[in-house]
Amino acid sequence: MIKHPNILMQKHGFVSDEFDIMRITKAILESITWQPCDLKELNQVQLKLSKELAGKQFLIVLDDVWSESYEDWNTLSSPFMDGAQGSKVIITTRSTVVAQMMGTVDSHALTCISDDDCWLLFSRHAFENRSIIAYPNLETLRERAIYRCGCLPLAAKTLGGLFRAKDASEWDNLLNSKIWNLQGVDGDVLPVLRLSYYHLPSYLKRCFAYCAILPKDYEFEEKELVLLWMAEGLIQQTGNEKHMEDIGLEYFRDLSARSLFQASGDGESQFVMHDLVNDLAQRVAGETCFRLEDELVLVNNSKRKEHVTLLTFEAIVMASKDSNLFTRPTV
Repeated sequence: MIKHPNILMQKHGFVSDEFDIMRITKAILESITWQPCDLKELNQVQLKLSKELAGKQFLIVLDDVWSESYEDWNTLSSPFMDGAQGSKVIITTRSTVVAQMMGTVDSHALTCISDDDCWLLFSRHAFENRSIIAYPNLETLRERAIYRCGCLPLAAKTLGGLFRAKDASEWDNLLNSKIWNLQGVDGDVLPVLRLSYYHLPSYLKRCFAYCAILPKDYEFEEKELVLLWMAEGLIQQTGNEKHMEDIGLEYFRDLSARSLFQASGDGESQFVMHDLVNDLAQRVAGETCFRLEDELVLVNNSKRKEHVTLLTFEAIVMASKDSNLFTRPTV
């Protein structure tokens, strides 16, 4: 946030499926004041936020909004009315209904990235520190990779991460995999994500499936997730040459290299799973994962972390044993 007596710029992370007015309002207020908010009533929090915004020009970005309730939006936005002229609120959403309900002054529908940008993003993740100038079918590879990615940034990053982990002799097999043609009940999962999971070694499949317990948009650190894997016995220690935690960090970085984890906008030490990657984790975990999400009123992020670490995950070994990506185990 840029600090200026009359100008505020604030980005409040993800909103996602749960449009919790109290949580969002508190998060905005705490980011502006740089102080924790202990108020318990929504009206009190909104009055304080109104006071902080009064007479100031601000820019607030709410990312990934899904709620189609005009009443919720009207309640959340009431403190914004005290800002100075020229203040802006930017909403990102995948729902045209939400965009229309917000009564936006100007809406902009994002299109797919260009072929050149898609190839550039793919190449950055696939060929870092590797020369492919001598690759015999480079132009054909470029065309096929762009086609498989559909010019979607997440697909380009994920497929690039998969290529990075494979030898050049295996690239054609990746692009010709039958997984690209999977449709039906799993049509909401990008084929490239299925493919990336399918080619994980068994020990990474187990760790990735465990991530189904993480709520969407939950921010975590490397060590935090590694300790959870260790507690569940998911890290294989071969010999005594490495500490188990160091092996777990290697697991984490392998999954990050495949773009299954990505750095959070709030800092390099924090990571998140994209919503579609989270959907994939839940899909491969199937009925073996039970997650209590949003059953409790979580006052702040630290309590959210405590809530997550108390959850249990059973029988996730199916992720490594079953070659059929989405077969449900017998429980």
